[in-house]
Amino acid sequence: MSSAYIIFERMDVQGANCIAGFTYGFPAVTNFLGFGHALSRKLNQSRQLQLQGCAVICHKHQLHAYQPRGYGDYVFAQTKNPPREKGKDNKGREKAEISPPIIEEGKMSMSVSLIMECPNFTISRQAEIGAFKHQLMSLAFQHRLAGGSIQRIQSVHVLTEKNDSVEQKKQMRQIKRVLLPGFVLMDRTNLLAEYYQQEKQSNSDAEFIDAWLDFSAMKYQAKALLNENEQEPNEKTKAEWIRLDKPAKGWLVPITNGYKAIGPLYPPGDVANTRDPDYPFCFVEAVHGLGEWRSLHRIQNVSDILWQYHYEPDWYLCRQGQTFTDQSTESTISSLDNEIEDDFLSSL
Repeated sequence: MSSAYIIFERMDVQGANCIAGFTYGFPAVTNFLGFGHALSRKLNQSRQLQLQGCAVICHKHQLHAYQPRGYGDYVFAQTKNPPREKGKDNKGREKAEISPPIIEEGKMSMSVSLIMECPNFTISRQAEIGAFKHQLMSLAFQHRLAGGSIQRIQSVHVLTEKNDSVEQKKQMRQIKRVLLPGFVLMDRTNLLAEYYQQEKQSNSDAEFIDAWLDFSAMKYQAKALLNENEQEPNEKTKAEWIRLDKPAKGWLVPITNGYKAIGPLYPPGDVANTRDPDYPFCFVEAVHGLGEWRSLHRIQNVSDILWQYHYEPDWYLCRQGQTFTDQSTESTISSLDNEIEDDFLSSL
């Protein structure tokens, strides 16, 4: 038995959900791991194979948003279901007026490639591998990805994992030739923990939410343009607005990468109207962290980009290349989400 990497090359998805927690622009990591888990359950029944982890490579993306006045803030393109308009129908009767949906839905179109690990891979004959690829593609079209419909999959590849370092480099070059150009979603929550500790040393009142916003928000600062005879600015002094750099280099973005329990675990059937009354139930909140879009040509090992599930008491997280044992990162995420929740409740 050996391990193999399953590559879904360039999956075109339409109508995917782009809102995740307090962030928007790309689906949460749990959407992709959930897609792999759904495929794994089907493969386990038919071939006794399982899929573990998921690497996300984005090639194209387009938010379904527009500027109502041609400038200013963007808004999501909302739909009314069933769609109706004001005015009169063909028989001269007044049409019923339908208000916009209460819950805002953000949708997007994207082209992504996914890499999943298949341990205990037992297929060796080329004919059987060809049938396995066809089955994978058929199963993928039967599921939704991040709530969107899969319109096209360019190809499915099955690469046996190599143990030799030289062979691993050759395999990585092969993956890059297939998937470039593309950008990999990396976990950089460790940068958030390090930056907060630095801010805490210089400012004892620093909070995690401020550190998180320094990475995620677009900030500008006014620089006074003093005349030759001016030493300090006044009300008439002109200013130049300069965009502030993020605390670290890279295409850093806020992400939602799991859930945290906010209540006890209730026995099956204790909470009404749950999705499945046969299983225990727990109320959770989204966990926010920090990610980075990194070009695929900078990646050296496939194992470094695979997102994995990590379970801890009260935690359900997605991590890359490590188990969830970093106490500083755990403290960062916990405090960050508590502060976001407190700020939201105080604004009500």
